[in-house]
Amino acid sequence: MFRLFITLFFLCFATVESYAGSCPVLIQKVDQTLSESKQISKQQFTEIKQLRDQGEKAHKSGKHKESEDLLKQALNLLES
Repeated sequence: MFRLFITLFFLCFATVESYAGSCPVLIQKVDQTLSESKQISKQQFTEIKQLRDQGEKAHKSGKHKESEDLLKQALNLLES
């Protein structure tokens, strides 16, 4: 029983860590797309930059789902 508990604990921990790893990739993707984008207005740039910064802040505070949502919003704005 103890082994089962330990195994489940480590599986859950590994899942959280791999999920947290997607935030930096999304941050980098926003940065790269933002630097390559030439046809966005100053207002769009400000909004995207705000979402990116909020996403990074959420990631650093351990709120990875919120971070991912914010960063995906920023990417959606860049792609539209």
